[in-house]
Amino acid sequence: MDGLMIDALSVRYGDARRGAEVRAVDGVTLEVQRGEVLALLGPSGCGKSSVLRAVAGLEPLAAGSVSWDGADLAGVPVHRRGFGLMFQDGQLFPHRDVAGNVEYGLRMARIPREQRRARVAELLDVVGLAGYGARAVATLSGGERQRVALARALAPRPRLLLLDEPLSALDRALRERLADDVRSALVATGTTALFVTHDHDEAATVGDRVAVMSAGRLLQAAPPAELWRRPASREVAEFLGYQAFVDLDSAQGAAIRGALGGDLPAGVRVAALAEGALVVAGLVVGPVGMSGSGSAEAPVVASGTVLATAFRRGRTELSVRVEGLGRVTAAAAAGAVAAPGDEVALTLDRKAVALL
Repeated sequence: MDGLMIDALSVRYGDARRGAEVRAVDGVTLEVQRGEVLALLGPSGCGKSSVLRAVAGLEPLAAGSVSWDGADLAGVPVHRRGFGLMFQDGQLFPHRDVAGNVEYGLRMARIPREQRRARVAELLDVVGLAGYGARAVATLSGGERQRVALARALAPRPRLLLLDEPLSALDRALRERLADDVRSALVATGTTALFVTHDHDEAATVGDRVAVMSAGRLLQAAPPAELWRRPASREVAEFLGYQAFVDLDSAQGAAIRGALGGDLPAGVRVAALAEGALVVAGLVVGPVGMSGSGSAEAPVVASGTVLATAFRRGRTELSVRVEGLGRVTAAAAAGAVAAPGDEVALTLDRKAVALL
């Protein structure tokens, strides 16, 4: 195939003879087609950075292979692979200005000066730093530094760009903005990329596909929307943030099965409920602070006791204890009134339910 192929890759650390060997990566098979951005998602220590380092040639393979356009890269040194690297710390050269940092790889490749200048100007515009070429890197914010690091990594037109948690040192709001910008820059330049992150939102924003890892294993790879709608297992659903799991053959699951609309695909036994899948329809007792009590379109599927309330990003959320499900987060209309101890009726948002 054209692009990157990772076949049954294993990476191990430690000494097996002394019983101290750790399998950081265990039989991972993945492909990244030319022009595709694959986000490799998982918790700290799951092996995702080890996969990236093995692809770069920075870690020896215990088993399996890494190839590009069908050619095995075994024995090909890091600097001969034609891959670019970008890490959490952009590692800019403090003695060079912005333009000097971006053109570094081009200078090493002996690209003529005018071509270097044109490429630097092009990429600074792509990453939103047009006109910054003469700025000293010490005067830049953290986000601006990472933009420069991205431009520098893109400058030599790498066959594959490897990004290892490039935004994790930044604050949440800045990470969200830069994730959009990274995606735009990669698409604008047609760059094939492997983007490693532990942040779900980053992965879904940057990647054409998201590959989920846990304990050295690959669990599932799919486009972000498909991954969310159809997690391959309970382990994937739990990692993605699905909050409650209901046996559809149980008494608790009967009402949910009905709300999902009758017949379900063969083999489906469990409904995974995302945060907010249960929606507050109204108070069961006490003064009515929320409208409605369910309808033919949205029947009541459960009731529970309010434990706490919160207001986040324009909506009210209630922490509710539901018999058989435990503690869940239920969505409510903006301005809804409920207090700890109130009993609330809950309907189901079918778009926030995955079938396992």
